[in-house]
Amino acid sequence: MAATMKLTFRFNVFTFSIYFVNLIFCCTCATPYKYFSTKTPYEWVHSSHIKDTNTDALFYMNELKGMSCSALHTSAVIRHGARFPGLEDVHEISNIHAKLISAIEPDVHPDLYNWVNKFPSNNNKALSQLGEEEQENLGKRIAQKLSTLFSDEDFNNFRFIVSSQERTKQSASAFYEGFTSVLQREDDIEDEFDTEVNDELMRFFNLCAKYVYTVERNKTAHNEYYAFMGSEVVNKINNKIHEKLGLKENILTTANVRLIYLVCGYETAVYKHSPWCSLLDEKDMEVLEYLGDLKHYYKNSYGYNITCDQSCPLIAEIFLTMDEVITEIENGDSEDETNGYIVGQFAFGHAETLGPLYCGLDLFKDPTPLTAENHNTQKDYKFRTSEILPFSANLMFILYECVPEELGEDEEIEEADYYLKLFVNEKPLQIPGCEALHCPYKVVRERFHQQIDHCDFKHICQKPALKLAKEEL
Repeated sequence: MAATMKLTFRFNVFTFSIYFVNLIFCCTCATPYKYFSTKTPYEWVHSSHIKDTNTDALFYMNELKGMSCSALHTSAVIRHGARFPGLEDVHEISNIHAKLISAIEPDVHPDLYNWVNKFPSNNNKALSQLGEEEQENLGKRIAQKLSTLFSDEDFNNFRFIVSSQERTKQSASAFYEGFTSVLQREDDIEDEFDTEVNDELMRFFNLCAKYVYTVERNKTAHNEYYAFMGSEVVNKINNKIHEKLGLKENILTTANVRLIYLVCGYETAVYKHSPWCSLLDEKDMEVLEYLGDLKHYYKNSYGYNITCDQSCPLIAEIFLTMDEVITEIENGDSEDETNGYIVGQFAFGHAETLGPLYCGLDLFKDPTPLTAENHNTQKDYKFRTSEILPFSANLMFILYECVPEELGEDEEIEEADYYLKLFVNEKPLQIPGCEALHCPYKVVRERFHQQIDHCDFKHICQKPALKLAKEEL
């Protein structure tokens, strides 16, 4: 697969300053709100903590006194980068626009009246340039922060996994571009690299019959989402839009309002401005963000046990790969100990991949489930998809080997200690069941041993009885 062509920009100080100011101005003035559920660009919500790209910032672990700890392996699951809206949404927003301009005068809202749909209608959910930049920059940061682990490695010791969807392949290609630009000289970078298409790991949600029939295709499974969409609070937003545009008839539905909100985010991300944003204020967007959270809570997370359970093949793959790394280290030749195991595993999937993975690992679980009724009381809830599932969202485990600092030159290591750290969207996160940000590998593995050692996907995902399936469809 050909890697994406790298674009190099050269700015003098003045030009870069003007560009940067304009970029910030466009992103903030077009809409002061930056939370668009799973359609949020990565750097809109994670710009503050991704600036630290010091070499080997993550290679050494310094938390254990008297021990010297260095990274052996990393395993990351990465959502694809920012994409264009799907064809159905592209066509629907044009239909909404046509209905509006037939009902309003040109001078009521000139920008909206003269709006032209610039989204491509021949690239269904393909990555935008922003999405490629997100992935390339992520690849650069990970390579920089684990430089000693990755440098001088044979690329046979890296594994790149993608789903069958083109946007994950494009993401892997852009990530590889950034990754190799840090680790290799430009003349040494190969345009092609091996990827493994594996829907069993990256699109298990399409292959799990029980999930498909009882959750994905079951409208009753999304009752909380539909209840909130039809609630008074969302209807008020619809009424406000009608008033702003002077509409006398009920032209828009609440489903139309949600699409307007999403297109506001899409357009601002790709084209730096969207007249659709002016129809919504910040409180409106907060409400619509919660609507998106409800959708993904019940479709891709804690709403139903099967959603979490179906992620066990991916959890098993992550930990069994780390088992192999430890076995190779302990049984390998000390002079050539890095050959024969995967140093870096990078898997590119979807929001529907990461959401179930989060709940399979007990991450971002709120004490009170999200519902249509408790919107006002859920002020600091954990399952906020704008922050945990934006475009290019990522989860990364780093496995460390720890040995005594005072180990003599002639002393052999009888048994090293292995520790794990977890990073979500490049921020350290405490692994459930652990007392600190670092945790013994054995402790973490034991906590999730059921998903690792007893993952019977066929049994877990067995299609429900026909009677039940008909009732739930």
